Amino acid sequence: MASDDASNGGPKVSSPAANALIYVTLICFLALGLVAGWRSHRNADLFLKAIKSQTVWALSLNFLAVNIGAGIFFTLPQVGTIAGITGVFAYAFAAAAPLFVFALVGPMFRKHNSQQWSMTAFVMERFGRPLHVLYSIICTLFVGMYLVSELTTIYSVFSLLTPLHPLAPMIIICVVTTIYTAFGGVFASLLTDAIQCVLIFVLILVAAIVVGVSVRPSQADIERVGLVAPTKMGGELFLILTLAIAFSNMYHQGFWQRTFASRNDRDLRLATFFGFWMVFIVTALVGMAGPLAAWAGTWTPDSDVPGSSALFTIIASLPGWVSGLTLVLTTSLSCCAIDTCQTAMFASLYDLVEQKVNIWVVRAAVVVLNVPVIVLAMQAPDILQVYLLADMLACATILPVLCGL
Repeated sequence: MASDDASNGGPKVSSPAANALIYVTLICFLALGLVAGWRSHRNADLFLKAIKSQTVWALSLNFLAVNIGAGIFFTLPQVGTIAGITGVFAYAFAAAAPLFVFALVGPMFRKHNSQQWSMTAFVMERFGRPLHVLYSIICTLFVGMYLVSELTTIYSVFSLLTPLHPLAPMIIICVVTTIYTAFGGVFASLLTDAIQCVLIFVLILVAAIVVGVSVRPSQADIERVGLVAPTKMGGELFLILTLAIAFSNMYHQGFWQRTFASRNDRDLRLATFFGFWMVFIVTALVGMAGPLAAWAGTWTPDSDVPGSSALFTIIASLPGWVSGLTLVLTTSLSCCAIDTCQTAMFASLYDLVEQKVNIWVVRAAVVVLNVPVIVLAMQAPDILQVYLLADMLACATILPVLCGL
C-alpha cells in the first residue's frame, strides 16, 4: 500500500492505493448523501431549512462537523509548536466554547420568529434590506475563505502523502458534495455529517492510540525541548482566540442551520454541551502532534519543515497504513467541511436574493464560486493566516448585528 520515497523521508501511499482509498470513500459518502436526500429532496422545508429535525446526538455530531475540517491537521499542530501544550488546550477550548453562544442566542432568535432558519433572515427582519445585503455578502466571503483553507489542506495532504496530482481529487470532492447537497439540501448535509463524524471520531481515536504507542519521547527529550510550561501566548489565546472564533462563527451559516435544526431549546443546550466535549477532545488530540513531533525529534524549530507540517513528520515515521488512514480521514473531514460550506453559501446567496430566484440558479452560482476558490487553494496560502483573516473580518463587523437582540 505504501512505498518509500527518500526525497520526502517517509512512506507514501502508492497511486493505486491512494486512488482506491480516496474514491471508495467518496463513493460511499455520495451514496450516503443521496440516500439521506431522498427524504428531503421533495420537501421544501427539509431541503431549505430542516427546522426542528435533529435529535440531540445527531446535532452534537453536527456541531463537531461544522467545527472541524482537514485544516486541523495543519493549524493545530502549528499552534502546538509555537505555544506548547498551553496553546494546544487554549485552541481546543477556543474552538469548542463558542458553541455555548448558540445555546444562548439561538432561543432569543426563535422568539423573534419561530420559523427562523438563518441569521440572514433575522437580519432582514430586524434591520432591513441594506444591512441584510451587507451581511449576506460578508457571509459569502467568510465561507469562501473557509473553503479556500479546506481545499488548500486537501491539496497539501494529497501532495505530501501520494504521488497523485491533487487537483483532480480536489475537484471531485467538490463535485461529490455538490451533487448530494443539491439533491438533498440542508437535511442531507446534516445527516451525512452526523454519520461521517462518527467515522471521523473513531478514526482519530485509533490514530491517536497508534501514535501514542509508537512515538515515545524520553523525559530528557521533553525537558530539553520544552513546550510543557505555561506560556504567555498560550494564556492570551484562551481569551483572544475564543472571542475571535465566537464572532467568526456568527458569520458561518452552518452553525445557524444546526442551531435552528434543534427540536427545542433543551435539545440545543444538550447538543452544545456534548458538542463542546467532542470538539475539545478531537482538537486537543490533533494539536498535541505539534509538541510530540518536537519531543520525538521528527520536527525541529531550525529545520526547513514548517511547524504546520509537524503531524506529517510523525506520520512519515510510522507504517505506511497510517498514511492511508490519514488519507481517509482527510477525505472524510473535507467532505464534512465542504458540504457544510456549500449549504451555508447557498443559504447566504438565497437570502441575498430574498428567495425570489429559482433554487437551481442559486445552486449554479455556488458551483461557479467554487472555481476561484479552487484556484486560490492551488496557490497554497498559509492556512492559519486564512483562518485569522476570516476571524478578523468577523470581529470587525458582527457587533452591530448582535445589538439587534
